[in-house]
Amino acid sequence: MRQPEPRSALSKAMQWASRISTIGLEFALPPLIGVGVDRWLHCQPLGVIIGAILGFLVGMFHILKIAKEGPYQS
Repeated sequence: MRQPEPRSALSKAMQWASRISTIGLEFALPPLIGVGVDRWLHCQPLGVIIGAILGFLVGMFHILKIAKEGPYQS
């Protein structure tokens, strides 16, 4: 059985850049969607608050998942 080729440094860096971008979007998009919901339903600041809480929970879940994998997982 052939062993898989080791991944290049560039591919590992691209994976980490993708993870960091995803986490940033998970924190930022729910409050922004909440702003849109608030403008649509005229219920400020309820949508932003719910979006901020949801974004924080999803983002932290993802950060904890990455931390649980360990520093040498790729």
